[in-house]
Amino acid sequence: MTDHDALQALKARYCRLLDTKDWAGFADLFTEDAVLDVTADTGQPPFCGRGALIAAIQHAVAHARTAHHVHSPEITVEGDRATAIWAMQDRVIWDSGQSPIPPHTGITGYGHYHETYRRADSDNWRIASLTLTRLLVEMDD
Repeated sequence: MTDHDALQALKARYCRLLDTKDWAGFADLFTEDAVLDVTADTGQPPFCGRGALIAAIQHAVAHARTAHHVHSPEITVEGDRATAIWAMQDRVIWDSGQSPIPPHTGITGYGHYHETYRRADSDNWRIASLTLTRLLVEMDD
């Protein structure tokens, strides 16, 4: 498997594990010191460290049905580090009374994931940082 293939498989697992709420598997995709930056989307400062990152994501979607799709990766590999920009779409529908942005009950977002990666070992990469930028968000009431 090439590095490009491995990084595409990593991002595919990201979407599947997030949408199926496999939190242990999802956490394993990230480095210990990973950074999640959703400032443009939420106004909150970046979440630093895998534990904080996973807790923030769980808070946002643990009580929601989600579908994440990514495509058109722009991947650059330089030794044991890599970067990528992924076009993305996500659909989030919160369970009754669980929306973090009431009165909205769901969103459909379009934008990009900007990510950095580090090689964990000869066969595995991990996400070291993820920044989400949205171009458009449609909200359900």
